[in-house]
Amino acid sequence: MRSLAWIAVALPLAALGQEVPGIDLSAPPKPAPPPPAPEAAPQKPKEASPLETALGAPGERDAALGDRVKAVQRKGFLRRHRLQLTALFTPSVNDAFYQKFGFGGRLAWYLQDSFAVGVRGAYYARVQTSYKRQAALAFQSQLLVSQPYGELMGEALWSPIYGKFSWFQRSIVHFDVFLVAGFGAAWSATSMSPRNEGPHPAGEFGGGVRFYPKDWLALEAGLIATLYPDQTDRAVPATIQKVVCASLGVSFFFPFGFEYVYP
Repeated sequence: MRSLAWIAVALPLAALGQEVPGIDLSAPPKPAPPPPAPEAAPQKPKEASPLETALGAPGERDAALGDRVKAVQRKGFLRRHRLQLTALFTPSVNDAFYQKFGFGGRLAWYLQDSFAVGVRGAYYARVQTSYKRQAALAFQSQLLVSQPYGELMGEALWSPIYGKFSWFQRSIVHFDVFLVAGFGAAWSATSMSPRNEGPHPAGEFGGGVRFYPKDWLALEAGLIATLYPDQTDRAVPATIQKVVCASLGVSFFFPFGFEYVYP
């Protein structure tokens, strides 16, 4: 029993006598490995603008300056170097005593897509209204009125506004707004026998809108005023006469076809 006790005491002492490896302070410490690089965050896709979503086209910021989105992407027709022949019906709107109905036409040549020069002629038929008889009875006299028979004008036409709209979501209708001005001659009752004064100098101005159901066909509606001096009675001085008419017309363009060229 005594020998076993000595063995139990000797074993721990032998273990304490063994050399235990320590920390080597002579060598420099090894550098710590670099931390792993953070993963790149996924790029968020570029959101499309409302215009891009509607048109299904690349954004303006990704396009060259010359290819930026325009207000009107493409005209439905071009008029440059084309001839326009228009049939016109022009009833008067400013005479309560004599209703005038004008019949005529216009021939215009387009130097540019929005500018043309031309000539317009009209013949007027006159119808007396019931107001004429009532006015004559009220004033106990004869009304002094100018009786226009016709006119011939040289014109300049300018179309500063062009656009298009959807017709019941079935078709696209193109239109433009135009202005017209010109000078020429007007014939009235005093131009004929017995006065024989000949044509009177005249000027005109007006405007309207045209709709283009086809690239060779246009429907026109507008308003045009013709001014000319006339002396209805030699006893009174000459005054500026005004004939204001609504303008309703149908136009045809020649040639019917054209080659499209981007501006």
